[in-house]
Amino acid sequence: MTEAKLTRAAIVDAAIALADESGIEALSMRRIAERMGAGAMSLYRHVPNKDTLLAAMTDEVSRRNLYPSPEGQNWTWRDRARIAAEVDWRLYQEHPWVLFTFAVPRYNFGEHSLIVLSWLVEGFTGELGVDTREATRMSLSVWSYIAGVALQQVSARLLSTRDTEPEECSGLTALLEGEPRWPTPPALADLHGTGDGDLLDPEHLLYTGLTALCDGFEARARRA
Repeated sequence: MTEAKLTRAAIVDAAIALADESGIEALSMRRIAERMGAGAMSLYRHVPNKDTLLAAMTDEVSRRNLYPSPEGQNWTWRDRARIAAEVDWRLYQEHPWVLFTFAVPRYNFGEHSLIVLSWLVEGFTGELGVDTREATRMSLSVWSYIAGVALQQVSARLLSTRDTEPEECSGLTALLEGEPRWPTPPALADLHGTGDGDLLDPEHLLYTGLTALCDGFEARARRA
């Protein structure tokens, strides 16, 4: 690649593609340079270090996944929370590594992350009537919950690429299927043999849990 075509944006794009394909642990200036057909040292003229690169990658993914414009919509604050879950769930499936960079303060909350945070905060301040501080706390709680549920699927995908033994069903799955591997704790006895797959479906859990979280927000706002 010629120096004229070697831009910061092009480097960030190549780094995102590499992280999507091989995981964030595979990310290095040398591998990015090989992918771009450039010398590794030439990248440093545009991106001074890996921390700067990871922050730029994280913000670029946020830019590509902005929440939809509320203009002309009649969304409630609960609608906004659900839309945030839908957008972020898809984002984490496409870019699993972002779960980890979003969790690191020096990489998260770039320009576009603040834009999507503002979008969610507006929903809470507008209809629930809470102040900006409380609305921000609620928004971050929504994001933390979405990320926590998404981590279940992302972790399984990341671990499946390693040299591991064939997957064995979890102890809870065995209990639900009526074949527990250990004595069943009394509080879980009613689950024995029910085959209730919804309990282990991350996407089902995402929306049922989000509803419960929003119920708590509403109750908190009413008390205030």
